[in-house]
Parts: sequence; C-alpha cells; structure tokens
Amino acid sequence: MAADYGLIPELQLETVLARARTGDADEVAACLPRLLDALVGGDLSPVVSIEVVELFDGHGGHAIVDLLDAWWFDVLQRSHGEHRNGVGPEDVLGLLAHTEPPMVRWLHPWLDSLDGPPAIHLATAIVDGFPAPTWSGRTDRRQQVMAWTRTEAVINGLALIGATHIDGDTMSRVLDILILGEIDA
Repeated sequence: MAADYGLIPELQLETVLARARTGDADEVAACLPRLLDALVGGDLSPVVSIEVVELFDGHGGHAIVDLLDAWWFDVLQRSHGEHRNGVGPEDVLGLLAHTEPPMVRWLHPWLDSLDGPPAIHLATAIVDGFPAPTWSGRTDRRQQVMAWTRTEAVINGLALIGATHIDGDTMSRVLDILILGEIDA
C-alpha cells in the first residue's frame, strides 16, 4: 500500500497512530499496513478501531474498501471461538458502519453465505441485539441492520438454510424476535 514501509514496523503502535493522525496523505499511506495489521489482529480498543477505520475510509480509497471486504468475509466464515477478542462479526460490522459505503454492501455477503458459520453469527447477533461497542455513534446504521434482519430474504434464509446450523432454542428465539417483533432496536 505504501511505496516505502520504512521504519513503521519498528515504531510503537501509539507512535504510528500519532503519525497517521497528522492527516498528511503520505504519512497515512505509510501507516496503513501497520494499522490494518493491528485492526485485524484485535490489538486496538473499540474507540481506536473506530478511529482507524474512519482514517482508512478517508484516505484509503478503493483498495482499503476491498481489504475491508476480504476481512469481513473472513470474519463471517470463521466458526465461533476462532475470532480474536473484539473482532467478531458484530464488532466488525459495527466498524464497517463507520465507512462511507452503504450498509447493504456489508449485508449482502452475510445473506449470501448463510450455509455455515455466518448463519450462527447472524442468529447470535439477532438474539443479542448487535451489542458491540463499535456501533458507537452509528445508531441509524445499526437500526438499518436491525430492519434488514426482519426482511423476507433474511427470515427465509435463516429458516430454510441457516437453521441446519443453529440449535433449535436459538432458532426459535430468532424467529420470535424477527416475526413477532421482540427486537430491541
């Protein structure tokens, strides 16, 4: 991403963040690989993760959005217990809500892959109400996601495909939330 990664790998993460915060495009470009590694690795607090994603969104262009696409797909495909702390689907989707692309960009891959771990992640997120702290300041986008979960495509996808991966009690709770409206938005 940056022509010269230079000394960035040797610097403390706080120093890399300070350099990236300058707003200078060259500094940001030099810091992006290190910050991306820390973000994906779960090395940042939710607040700093939000700042980094917003920084990426403001300076990274299409290459960063493509990387975020790949990261999101990878997070969805991992089974429960394989995610690093703070880097589960609910956390990452909350971070992606801090980017410019509309939420539908991030929701389509979830719907398209409900045969496996993504179904379990979606059921868990619905039951838990998408509680991740990374949704901070993005109430409208969180509500968009909650409304999306109530669409016919999601309900049918979970009931017809995803249900084979979700335990009966959880699936029952999901359908109660989605169909009967017991959802806390």
